[in-house]
Amino acid sequence: MERYQVTDNHQIRITIVGLCLLGTIFVAVYFNYFKGIDVVYTHLFYVVIVMVGLWYKQYVIQVAIFLGVFHIVMDYLSNGTFLMAPLLRASILLFVASGIYLLINQLECSHKKLDQVMKSVGDGIIVVDLEQRVTMLNRVAEELTGWTNDEARGQSFSQVFNLTHENPEYLVPNPVDEVLRTDQSTASTNHAVITDRQGNRFNIEDSATPVKDGEGATTGVVLIFRDISERTAQNEQIEYLSYHDHLTGLYNRRYFEEELKRIDGRRHFPLSIIMGDINNLKMINDSFGHLAGDEVIYATGKIIKKFCRPNDVAARWGGDEFVLLLPKTDEEATAQIVARMNQAVALAPVDQGMLSIAFGWETKKNLSEDVMVVFKNAENYMYKHKLLMKPQVRDNTIRTIMASLYHKCGLEKEHGENVSRYAQLIAAEMHLSDKEMETLNWVARLHDIGKITLDSGVLNKKGPLTADEWVAIKRHPEIGYHITNTTADMAEIALAILGHHEWWDGSGYPKHLSGHKIPLLSRIIGIAEAYDAMRTDHPYQPALAQSEAILAIVHGAGTQFDPNIAGIFVTRVIGD
Repeated sequence: MERYQVTDNHQIRITIVGLCLLGTIFVAVYFNYFKGIDVVYTHLFYVVIVMVGLWYKQYVIQVAIFLGVFHIVMDYLSNGTFLMAPLLRASILLFVASGIYLLINQLECSHKKLDQVMKSVGDGIIVVDLEQRVTMLNRVAEELTGWTNDEARGQSFSQVFNLTHENPEYLVPNPVDEVLRTDQSTASTNHAVITDRQGNRFNIEDSATPVKDGEGATTGVVLIFRDISERTAQNEQIEYLSYHDHLTGLYNRRYFEEELKRIDGRRHFPLSIIMGDINNLKMINDSFGHLAGDEVIYATGKIIKKFCRPNDVAARWGGDEFVLLLPKTDEEATAQIVARMNQAVALAPVDQGMLSIAFGWETKKNLSEDVMVVFKNAENYMYKHKLLMKPQVRDNTIRTIMASLYHKCGLEKEHGENVSRYAQLIAAEMHLSDKEMETLNWVARLHDIGKITLDSGVLNKKGPLTADEWVAIKRHPEIGYHITNTTADMAEIALAILGHHEWWDGSGYPKHLSGHKIPLLSRIIGIAEAYDAMRTDHPYQPALAQSEAILAIVHGAGTQFDPNIAGIFVTRVIGD
């Protein structure tokens, strides 16, 4: 349609110019031959030159030359000689045509520069006339609306610029309407969205300004807009993270505290609070790494989210603590929810470690109760449950860790049993107490628990270890200490595990302890472990004969081993 319109305009202009040129020539001939006037008609030449200059700049010089020559010829035919006056008037025609050419050319250059600037600017620009018909789109506006400049020209602004509110329930005023009504600049409201021709939606911000002519009259509106979809998404993400826990997707402590204040009112009674704490998360982190710990936290959040009703508020309170706010929920209903969550916890699949949660709850029944006291009571109840569950949970977690270690390296299970047997025999000969014997048994079975962090390829390697692999191997006493040092009753076991590779002369690891500074149980385990290691086939070396192993213990007495315990082991344990 636009192409046809341009063609029609061209034909009209050609017709007008042609008629003017023919009319001017006819007038010139008439005045020159019939009236004997050879000056007046030349003024009409300027009309033709101006018209050609405005519409067909590239031909204005040629037209001026033609009219000048035509005037000189007509004057020659009339007077029979070449006069200076016609030559001067022809020169003036050429001068005027040149001036028009240069002026129009300069205006076109300025227009092109302005057009290039508008098309290359980073914001979208749409220009409309007083009838709200589009007259120009720049490149960015083309990309955001899906319309090309040629397609949009002459179309209704509202058709090209499909503006809505991001919430369908709200309306966004037409910015062009606002400008034309008030004759003032306007900016878009928040949450404005445009939809392009393909149905893609973009969050935008825009401003519209009236276009004024030289006399200050409004001739149209220019709309400038930009795509802020990315910024809007970032703001939404920031807002989401400010109220949510990134790992579980539950609300965070900040949001929960705000909601607790809001919900703490009469219409939400009875108001119950459930607190939950993951058991032995530190042990899982130390044994399997923080990714395994994150999996346990995520699984906990998933369970809590599953039992969260539409009006409930579930949040991650801290590192391993969760809280659930239950409006209009009495004690009986709360206890049932906790029972169902405990069943879900028992069945929850976890790749590494185990999932165990201690729950506590309390209910606010009337307005006079302080909700923070209710919260504290729920927390205290949770800690009581946690304390009662701790021994069983700890033992189950340790069994899970050791089962994973035995799966990585089959030799470790038999090695632990042998070390425990030899250690118990040494302890009996040293007349240790029953309590010390029980602690020693724990140490013997768990002394290599720190190896859970090692790759199975290192544990089962047939060739010699690299320097880096030796460094990793020598860290297992420290890791074992961190895994087992979770409560006061495990402290002695943890210290014995930490010291079981220390040498009597101080050249062991990790702390280079010497002599009696090494815990007694560590010194016993050191001999029992070394003997069993020498008597067992390994991928990297065959087992030693009993006599060779005993000789190695004897030679190590006073350097690697406690000489007194080494003597008891050689003479009264193995010797028997």
